[in-house]
Amino acid sequence: MLKSVISGLISLSLLIGMDAQADDKDFLAAREAFRTGDSIALAEYSTKLQGDIWAVYADYYVLSQQLKQADPIAVINFLQKYPDTWLAEKLRGEWLIVLGQRQDWQNYQQFYTGLQRPQLEHKCYSYLARANTGDNTALAEARQELWLNTKSLPTPCPDVLAALQQSTILSEEDYWWRLRLALQRNDKAVARSLAGKLGIDLSYKILDQIYTSPSVYLAKPDVETAIGHELYLSALARYSRQNLDKAVNYWQQVENRFNQEDRPYGWRILALLAAKRQDPRAVDWFKHSKTVFWPDEDKEWAIRSAIRIQDWSSVLAFINLLSAEKQQERAWQYWRARAMEGDSSKSKFVQAIFNGLAVDDDYYGLLAKDRLGGKIASRPQNYVVTEQDKKVVRDNVNIQRALGLYLLDLRTEAVREWNWALRNANDKFLLAAAEEATNVRWYDRAIYAAERTKKLHSYNLRYLTPYKEVVRGYSQELGVDPAWVYGLIRQESRFVVDAKSSVGAGGLMQLMPSTAQWVANRLKIPYHAGMVNEVGTNVRLGTYYINHVFKQLGSQPVLATAGYNAGPNRAKQWQHPTQALPVDVYTESIPFLETRDYVKKVMTNAVHYALGFGEGAQSITMRMGVKIPPRTGKVVESKDSQEQKQDVNTDNN
Repeated sequence: MLKSVISGLISLSLLIGMDAQADDKDFLAAREAFRTGDSIALAEYSTKLQGDIWAVYADYYVLSQQLKQADPIAVINFLQKYPDTWLAEKLRGEWLIVLGQRQDWQNYQQFYTGLQRPQLEHKCYSYLARANTGDNTALAEARQELWLNTKSLPTPCPDVLAALQQSTILSEEDYWWRLRLALQRNDKAVARSLAGKLGIDLSYKILDQIYTSPSVYLAKPDVETAIGHELYLSALARYSRQNLDKAVNYWQQVENRFNQEDRPYGWRILALLAAKRQDPRAVDWFKHSKTVFWPDEDKEWAIRSAIRIQDWSSVLAFINLLSAEKQQERAWQYWRARAMEGDSSKSKFVQAIFNGLAVDDDYYGLLAKDRLGGKIASRPQNYVVTEQDKKVVRDNVNIQRALGLYLLDLRTEAVREWNWALRNANDKFLLAAAEEATNVRWYDRAIYAAERTKKLHSYNLRYLTPYKEVVRGYSQELGVDPAWVYGLIRQESRFVVDAKSSVGAGGLMQLMPSTAQWVANRLKIPYHAGMVNEVGTNVRLGTYYINHVFKQLGSQPVLATAGYNAGPNRAKQWQHPTQALPVDVYTESIPFLETRDYVKKVMTNAVHYALGFGEGAQSITMRMGVKIPPRTGKVVESKDSQEQKQDVNTDNN
């Protein structure tokens, strides 16, 4: 039976092809019956599975099929029978949607209190439930969360917005702000509706002109009315993407005709685009924004633009404008200290900040240690998992189900069960679970568990080194640092052999198909699409490619790392045209959130792998390259194949 198999550790033979056990076959049959809507077969398999660890799935399938017609008692019975399970949370969330659709607000409120991870859809129904059961604070809270939310909202949220508009909570200023945001994102229907609320007839013709020919509107603007101001700002935002310098000229001609609140907003439109393009003018343009509504995420763009040009007084000024909670984030603590390093009167304060950061060994902790003149010389002592620790994990039914689902190659359900099982786990449980996952080669969940510990750690589990012969072999053959290659693989795929991204990158080193084919051609290897999922081939192709990028970008590890993620052309474009940049400045000013985070994590990983490989004390600054030299030559306009990994998200924070 499955439990005894897991209790003895799932063996490699099970992982690579042993037939599912009888009860597993019944579970798979029940799952298929649920998928196809065969309620008769599902009822039969559900009966067979009672008393087994798969019973919760069988009962969930049965109840889920009839959830729209179910009564609260049936749901309560399931929740009481299977407390503290992922499927209980899942069913509760689905049941709440049914209750919201029924407008059964009393029951909604009762069931909502037990939901541990509400989605925005649930929150919006909760606002409606509270508003319809006499809670006068519900819509005021909804205004704070939803009114200026520019993202696509799930089904019940527009009903909350409608309720807000029928209330007396919203001011005229609220309508103008939401209209501004709707115009900025070219949401014509919402813009027209909001304008109507303000007594303004906003035509599709003018909105289409702003979208298709913003320069035409900017050349002959109507800036004598409030709606004229908003239309101009919308056209300015759109045209600045096409020609920033001309947009600035247009703005300077009319800014004095705008009021004291709208003028800073116009400059911020230009500043945000300039910051994303690493234009040094962004810093001065952002300085106009201090007195008006300014979200923290826009302030972070201002901070990074000041970091880019090493204008330390502006860095401090912008950090001080963040919310108190944001100012405590490790990134902004580090940059506050960096910005004050040149002030001898603040040396004790600077040292105190760096000392506080250096206690941890994440990216900013390692940088802080370097600023203090030290290096990280060793990892924390590994906690040795005991037999008692292992027994506690093996006896946990949620872990059993997660491992069983992984064995059955049901990865999505397996990951959700695993993550749920670990959500409140203590350090010993986490490390024992990590070891269990490692034993069955479920490396990504082993890392997930090991890196969640607070006091007891195992860096052998946190920084796993599977496929050693392959990785070390190709690294040594090409003269590439194996700690760096491991750091990259850990970030790219967490050692999931068949990992595939939404844009088609695949395998351990997440190669785009065109990149893999290009490397294969260089190595004179016959190429086929399945090659990226073969461990040896993927590592060989990926290691060759990262070495190629490394040499192409002047043997700079940070440039090569950024280039591997976003394409070498972009990494080169982000170099300063005329001066060398401190490596932490270059990294922090990378305009793509994913690439910026990627570089930090890969280089941090590499430090820890190097320590594990016995390479001696490590400085992350030295490993990253200390200084990033100025850009030489022209940036090639043609797109590198690996750049496609970032094409879907080129305008992120």
